[in-house]
Amino acid sequence: MNSPMNSRPPRLGRLALGLTLVAAALVGGALTAHAVTTRSFEIDAQGTFAAGELARAAAFSDGTVRASVDVRRLPLTDTPVAWSIARAADGTTYIGTGNEGKVWRLRGEQLAVFAETGQLVVSSLALADDGTLYAGTLPGGKIYAIDTRATAPVTARELARPAAAEHIWALAWDARRRTLFAGTGPEGKVFAVSPQGQADVWLDSEASHVMSLALDTDGALYAGTSDGALVIKISAANRSEVLFDLLGTEVDALVVSAGTLVAAANDFAEPPGAGAAPSVPTPATSARGAPPRPRAGKGKIFRLDQDGRADLLLTSDDGHFTSVELADDGTIYAGAGKDGRIHRILPDRSTATWIDVDERQVLAIDLVSSDPVFVTGDVAAVYRVVPGTPTNAEWTSKVLDAGFRARFGQLDFRGEGTLALQTRSGNTERPDTTWSEWSAAASAPGPVRSPAARYLQVRARLGTSATVLRSVTAYYLPQNQRAFVREVTMASHRAARPADAAATADDVPAPSSQYRVTWKIENTDGDRLRYRVAFRSEMRGTEQPVWREMLRESEIHTRLEHTWETSGVPDGWYRLRVRATDALSNPTPYVLDHTAESGPVLVDNHAPRIDGLTQSGNTLRGRAIDDASPIAKLELSVDGGEWQMFFPEDDLLDTLAESFVVDLGTLGLAAGTHLVAVRATDSGGNPVSADATVRVTATAPAGNAPAGRRR
Repeated sequence: MNSPMNSRPPRLGRLALGLTLVAAALVGGALTAHAVTTRSFEIDAQGTFAAGELARAAAFSDGTVRASVDVRRLPLTDTPVAWSIARAADGTTYIGTGNEGKVWRLRGEQLAVFAETGQLVVSSLALADDGTLYAGTLPGGKIYAIDTRATAPVTARELARPAAAEHIWALAWDARRRTLFAGTGPEGKVFAVSPQGQADVWLDSEASHVMSLALDTDGALYAGTSDGALVIKISAANRSEVLFDLLGTEVDALVVSAGTLVAAANDFAEPPGAGAAPSVPTPATSARGAPPRPRAGKGKIFRLDQDGRADLLLTSDDGHFTSVELADDGTIYAGAGKDGRIHRILPDRSTATWIDVDERQVLAIDLVSSDPVFVTGDVAAVYRVVPGTPTNAEWTSKVLDAGFRARFGQLDFRGEGTLALQTRSGNTERPDTTWSEWSAAASAPGPVRSPAARYLQVRARLGTSATVLRSVTAYYLPQNQRAFVREVTMASHRAARPADAAATADDVPAPSSQYRVTWKIENTDGDRLRYRVAFRSEMRGTEQPVWREMLRESEIHTRLEHTWETSGVPDGWYRLRVRATDALSNPTPYVLDHTAESGPVLVDNHAPRIDGLTQSGNTLRGRAIDDASPIAKLELSVDGGEWQMFFPEDDLLDTLAESFVVDLGTLGLAAGTHLVAVRATDSGGNPVSADATVRVTATAPAGNAPAGRRR
């Protein structure tokens, strides 16, 4: 059974796992939340029950949890992965493993290494009727023969090395032909291998890999391929035809009985190039040097009939299938490459998550014999299925996330028979020593007996083989979360320059008394927020203590900005304050708020003035003065002509008062009387102009710079 720690890492595909081992040898939630209100965790369907952990229990497609079977684990010491199995008539089980290419033997209760190939992985096994055990390996694409009558330990004898084969993915022994068939990659061939080791091409497909083989009683051989999920039939007369295109990337398992096939078709990310090994997760390259494929995949189980009908029986969107079996009564078992599961499909198409173990992958199964067994990867183990229906089945929910610390309410459940439910809680995503202990068992609905926390787990014990669990509901009240106001800023309603561009005289805006106040919000629980906006003046270094509201008390403002009309506000420096409250979403006792202030912001709605505009000889002097913001632009116009910018005496526009001197003789004016206008604009975009009638007595050539330098 699974531990309650709920800590399994991501799974790898069957072929992915194989090439991961090859590479190793060669190289070395968004939380949707709303206002504080009572919520509940609802568990009442196969998917929600199966998301938890099952010990001697199964999650059925009718939305119930009932007892299934018990299993007994036999570890393969210091072995990472048990990949393949073959069964003898007397129940002896042979297990192909990695990553030292050993074959283990389980006879009775004795489990030990039986033979060694010297390769990395024994990826496939087939047992002949004469007692010869054939082992396919990778990398290197070798086939070994092992005499099962020999005394262990046995050194496997290399039988064949099919041409251009680097991976032996599947083996099938044909007793009538006295021939071993081998599905290989990366050239998608099936070889017919004689007991003497002669390997001849039996099928040369357009696929990159032949991943699976199944031999029917009439002599027909079926092959499943990648990188297109094809099922190919090869008749006894060695005529081949594609029977099905299952619209995936690989058919990883096939089984056939009297013309009816069952296929495990998986869909992995598209391969990066032709011939690349499918579903390879390692960052190293594949054996052919092609880039690896992503490791995530989806799986489907199909029942395939000779008339061309493909019935989809089971779908997994978050994991793939590694193995399939078909019982005489039509029951199908499928091993999964995620969460250590075996699924059962009955002839009426009802399904169950039937077996759940700690290891991440179930890689090979034999559940239809009188002594059912299966093997796992990560780490390797053999499991025996214990006869009979257990009376101590147990289901544990996945870790249920309230999003925030929560108070738990009623625990409600429905079912029949002897049910006992417990809970525990904690504040870490995976249960650890900081979590509470499991609560006392409850046989009837009642309050959750675990302390307030973010996470909750529920466990149900089924006291008899007839007990049924139909639904579980746990109510909770999440703690309200404070929304935080960030980055209160203000800008006038004018065209803006890029944020990283330096200001120039050309950037002086058009005047406006409307300023746009904006702010940002961190609102982790998604409450509807109301905002209040206020201002106060900074008076010569001493803050005026009175905050003045911009909005009426009755106004419900929910946008992240506000337009401040400042025409009735004196020029000067101000600070802005924004207060956010979640009162629109929560009862009064739970309301939270937060306030943030801006830095100092300048309001400047009044134009500067021009003082002392006088002429002395051919020189025009004056001074532009503003009470709030620096002078940003100086311009002059002669006789109603175009405005031309010029600089102040020190060439810098950087203070509230700027003196300027204009040499009229450099303007190219004819001698005589002229009307000269000077315009000054402050940083707020407010302009002022003054004019003077001047008499020019002598001129210089146009373009010579005056004292007030033009641009």
